[in-house]
Amino acid sequence: MFTVILHDAPYTTERSWNGLRFAEKALDGGMPVRVFLFSDAVYVARKEHRPPEGSPNLEDLLVRLLGKGAAVSVCTTCIEARPYEPAGEPAACFLGAKEGGMGPGDLITGVKMGTMAELVDWCKTSRQVISF
Repeated sequence: MFTVILHDAPYTTERSWNGLRFAEKALDGGMPVRVFLFSDAVYVARKEHRPPEGSPNLEDLLVRLLGKGAAVSVCTTCIEARPYEPAGEPAACFLGAKEGGMGPGDLITGVKMGTMAELVDWCKTSRQVISF
């Protein structure tokens, strides 16, 4: 069992993309995978990605991981602390406005709200923990 922790904004660097690609290769190799999204990486789990030209669609990749059996949780505190639209350039990945911040209804189907206690348990029971 691998636990993959992502904590970077989805389209400002390649870290989230690389973490998800790693998770997919582990799943393809028969290894169970859990993905926990922290900080700005919670935007990876938001529905309706519109990535910039030439960038991978992380929503599609995350949906593929879920379909292959990955467990995906987002930090509840991080979700509650973030606006619906990220500030700055990553906002180009999403369209639309909403009163207030992000919530569970904004997440890709299959992604769960997670807790620090859950992540600690995942880490204790994982063969390896990898952070991107």
